[in-house]
Amino acid sequence: MSAPIALITDFGTRDPYVGIVKGVILQRAEVTWVDITHAIPPGDIRRAAFVLWQSYRHFPPGTIFLAVVDPSVGSPRLPVIAEGGRYRFIAPDNGLLTYVWKEHADSLRAWALANPAFQLPLPSTTFHGRDIFAPAAAYAAHGVPGRAFGPMVPALRQIPLPSLRLGKEVLQGEALHADHFGNILTSLGVFHYDGKEWVLTPWLRRGEPRFFTPGAVRLPDGRLLPIVRTFSETPAGEVAALVGSSGLIELVSNRTSAAEILALPEGSPLTLLSRKAYQALQPNKERP
Repeated sequence: MSAPIALITDFGTRDPYVGIVKGVILQRAEVTWVDITHAIPPGDIRRAAFVLWQSYRHFPPGTIFLAVVDPSVGSPRLPVIAEGGRYRFIAPDNGLLTYVWKEHADSLRAWALANPAFQLPLPSTTFHGRDIFAPAAAYAAHGVPGRAFGPMVPALRQIPLPSLRLGKEVLQGEALHADHFGNILTSLGVFHYDGKEWVLTPWLRRGEPRFFTPGAVRLPDGRLLPIVRTFSETPAGEVAALVGSSGLIELVSNRTSAAEILALPEGSPLTLLSRKAYQALQPNKERP
């Protein structure tokens, strides 16, 4: 049984590009695949890096992630295959693998997709997803090792990491993007609840885990959004914050779009106050 292939692209679904990529793979391997998304905004490498980070850990070991968001297709940038964390990643070396690299810097290894035996003849300069990446994914699904594809790449290109500064009672970060529901994801996290307390493991290995109970998010205009547990705890028409499914703080609204209400540009600075710091700003209110 071939390894499963999971796809992330900015190809959309109006054109035949996704289908063509799958057709090239099917000519070479019988695989199970998952379409994670083909709705990455065109050329948005940072969004693709985030979606890959958000998704990969939920797949079985051995899964091959074929991620093609490639605004510099045809340029000297390398196509690569990387291995780490029990997964394999096929993508352009344009920063798309940055977040995965940060999580697996001690184990991730990469090779250039340079062997013509694992490409279509005469690759075009505009559709490497079809001519280079898709054949590589098919051969990788059959177990071809990374070293067979080409020379080792000692370090992958990196995009700047979203901001995250750690204080004792505050975290400083930024707004990332809004999802389909209008929830605004942020760089504040990653949090998990251990059954008794909230544990903060700074995103992308930027610090040691520690206890930190979120209290409220301060917006650039000074407004404070309290932390809630569920969407339904947010009063209609208002915005709050919660720990989302990826462990990052999200700005949310109940049955409407927080992104439309706040009109907060990507990259806007945000501050997360601990519950202790938040309560200190409200001395006359009852404290749990």
